[in-house]
Amino acid sequence: MERLVAPKIANPTLLHSAFPTKTVLFLLVLGGLAYYFIEVREEDWTDDIYTSYTEDQNQATPLHFYANKEELDHWIQFHIPDPSAPLKDPNVAQFFSEQFDKLAFGWMMTKEEARKEDMPVTHGVRFRSNEPCEDYYALGTSPGPGEKPWNYWSIMDGHAGRHTAFYLQWTLIPHLSSALLNLPATSSSPEIEQTIKRAFLRLDKQIMDSARTAASWFPAANAAAIAALTPALSGSCALLAAFDPENSTLRVACTGDSRAVLGRWDPSTQSYTAIPLSVDQTGFNEAEVARLAAEHPDEPDIIDPKSGRLLGIAVTRAFGDHRWKWDNEFIKQVQCKFWGTAPRPGSKTPPYMTAEPEVTETRIVRAPGASSTKENNNSNRRSDFMILASDGLWDRISSADAVTCVSQYLDARARGSGSVRADPISSPTRPSTLPPSAPGSRRARRPRERRRRRLEGDA
Repeated sequence: MERLVAPKIANPTLLHSAFPTKTVLFLLVLGGLAYYFIEVREEDWTDDIYTSYTEDQNQATPLHFYANKEELDHWIQFHIPDPSAPLKDPNVAQFFSEQFDKLAFGWMMTKEEARKEDMPVTHGVRFRSNEPCEDYYALGTSPGPGEKPWNYWSIMDGHAGRHTAFYLQWTLIPHLSSALLNLPATSSSPEIEQTIKRAFLRLDKQIMDSARTAASWFPAANAAAIAALTPALSGSCALLAAFDPENSTLRVACTGDSRAVLGRWDPSTQSYTAIPLSVDQTGFNEAEVARLAAEHPDEPDIIDPKSGRLLGIAVTRAFGDHRWKWDNEFIKQVQCKFWGTAPRPGSKTPPYMTAEPEVTETRIVRAPGASSTKENNNSNRRSDFMILASDGLWDRISSADAVTCVSQYLDARARGSGSVRADPISSPTRPSTLPPSAPGSRRARRPRERRRRRLEGDA
């Protein structure tokens, strides 16, 4: 057996690396250049100002410091943008037209997605007419009577702030479902209708009572009190549709002036007709005028016959809206303690408004597979469809025209074998990318230019 023996080295020498002179010199030179050419600065007050405008995507220009007329004229001539300039480009205009559904936050549920979620195919959009947007919607599947699955859709049209509508997005469907599931599956239509009405009223009472308690017991300007008050100080209409798929029964509950419309196929005319599922609750609604006249017989002028407004508000029913529900003395207290609004002129015997909805019930026609092939287009049976929208839509289009629009969409989808884009009649040529000059494209984005000028002679 061989053994390997390491050789012995006498007086071993330890090797040391030389001082990295070249490396140190290079780093010193690099640091000097960086110090000379790169501006290293600490954050100052201007950073805080720009941070407050982050939602404007770095396009805000709050600071204006100009040393002389030349700088001022240069800024006015070359740096103030024309918001309409991109839209004058035909390609950009075409892009906005063809991509409007995405730009307006539209969405579409496919048949496969609808089957997975156990609800009818649903499309929607939340087109913002103001910022922050005061309108919300909610939808889903949740238990109904007998704990059987029902489908729910709701629209909350807020006013005087978004807080009531936002609160209802969280609570309206869950509270209603919780009330309905306690009913037996064999419950009658009047029982279900009354349960829906009580659920709406109970939720509004919860909003108003919580706010009143907070305003009474919390000190002035208390943050917790203000958080409890906001859903009562603002207001919201509410439109909710509840569908029982087992019995093909649709119930629509309406508080306010949002509207539900049914599109139903008429074989005799080979077209869809509009069937109202709700009635706008405003001062132009004769039933509402009669109801308020009976409740306030000594106040004939609470509704303006020209505008249809109830003491200044456009609807006669809503959630929240404390100035139409609380007495004037308490409203004044809230005004003093929490910077609320003053009582409504002419208010004498509140409450004038209620959140109780009017409920309709409709049997729905469902024709499986209809409108998906050319053969079904010629069929005498087609499925119903429903349109839910706030008054922002109905102020611009009639119920009949809205139904016609959806009908044309269904026809185009049928001609395109399930895809509107494949419709040989109406499908346009779509650009594959965003035009370079369109707002939002990388080429069109301008880096944030901060005009910082040192102020001489600071006091």
